[in-house]
Amino acid sequence: MQAEHAVGAVPIHQRIADEIRDRIISGALPVGARLPSVRELQEQWSCTSITVRSALDVLRQEGRITGGRGKPATVRPPMQRHPIHLSNNWTNEQKALVLKPRQEREKRGAIEMVAGIPIDNIISTHKYATVDASDELAAEFSVAVGEKLQRRVYEMTDPKSGLRIAFSVSYIPLKLIEGNPELLDDKNEPWPGGHQHQLYTVGIELARIDRSIIAVAPTPGEREKWGMDLGTPIIRIRSRSVDTNDRTVELSDASYPADRTEIELSEHLTPWPEDYSRFDLTKGDR
Repeated sequence: MQAEHAVGAVPIHQRIADEIRDRIISGALPVGARLPSVRELQEQWSCTSITVRSALDVLRQEGRITGGRGKPATVRPPMQRHPIHLSNNWTNEQKALVLKPRQEREKRGAIEMVAGIPIDNIISTHKYATVDASDELAAEFSVAVGEKLQRRVYEMTDPKSGLRIAFSVSYIPLKLIEGNPELLDDKNEPWPGGHQHQLYTVGIELARIDRSIIAVAPTPGEREKWGMDLGTPIIRIRSRSVDTNDRTVELSDASYPADRTEIELSEHLTPWPEDYSRFDLTKGDR
């Protein structure tokens, strides 16, 4: 994909970065190739070394080059990361899985659906804790501030690279699930069939999941755990699981790096009535 250049009065360091970026994308500068030296770029662009180094910093933050501190700048190979696909139907697929036999539920959970990785091939950690509902969470669940919630922290990592593959924090009102003691113990994770099957065991069926999506700057710790390049944002998806009684029964905040996440959205449109008024080209728009 061709990179989009800045327009208008563009600083020289951005123009230098644009030209080098184009050469990397086109293959004129292949992986491992050394970039022209700072002095060569100075002469080419009739600028200072500070300007050239600013251009290289832009490309370094984009993850396109490596080097610095005395090492020559070279084109960086793309990091091998697991792509994440969030299709518009994957949670409905999870709901259908709830009614399948345990053996089938054990083979296909959320991580298989979004990353295509068998659960046995990753390191999976799960931590439960009982917390008091904050003002925000109390409003989300329509409960009193201080009501007991179960907080669940899920993290999955690649044992080969040590990088994070999935991470989320969710909350469930404790009173909804305490009827099944197995739902209170994180040692029972990973749960065959995921959270929808857990809710099913206490008589809760989900009717819909409402989601909101924002992009935020990651912390240095998040970048390290995900193996993210500087300048790459984190996508945060808040999912509200709503049951057939129109109650929010679970709230989940999941994080995904923007450089490897594809979100598919589909919205069904209501058909016009059969006798709708056709547009008349002779009359135009009146």
